Amino acid sequence: MNNVMKKTDELIDAIQSSNEYLQYQMLQKTISKNTDLYNRLNDYRRRNFEIQMQGHDNAEDEIQNLANEYADILNQADIKDFLVAEQRYIKMLRRMNKKIDNQIHVNIEFLE
Repeated sequence: MNNVMKKTDELIDAIQSSNEYLQYQMLQKTISKNTDLYNRLNDYRRRNFEIQMQGHDNAEDEIQNLANEYADILNQADIKDFLVAEQRYIKMLRRMNKKIDNQIHVNIEFLE
């Protein structure tokens, strides 16, 4: 168990020193200095996430309408850069989780 926890700490260190994580953190810190902008961005992100999770047939239209509603902030360079950095960071985490999930098996047949 100690070896697993040591390797977990090493993984955390690797994630926190990755370009994806550092870029995401830097841009978030920059944007969060403007409270109104940051709150508006977070409202956009929350609503976008909700639309995607609902899985409606017209989700693409809803997302486009949302983007139109928030066009004033989504066209700002810092916001664009942040959203791209966030996507890159999340993609890295997904790939890492998928790799772990594919190699570490837990019997969950009882759920079926």
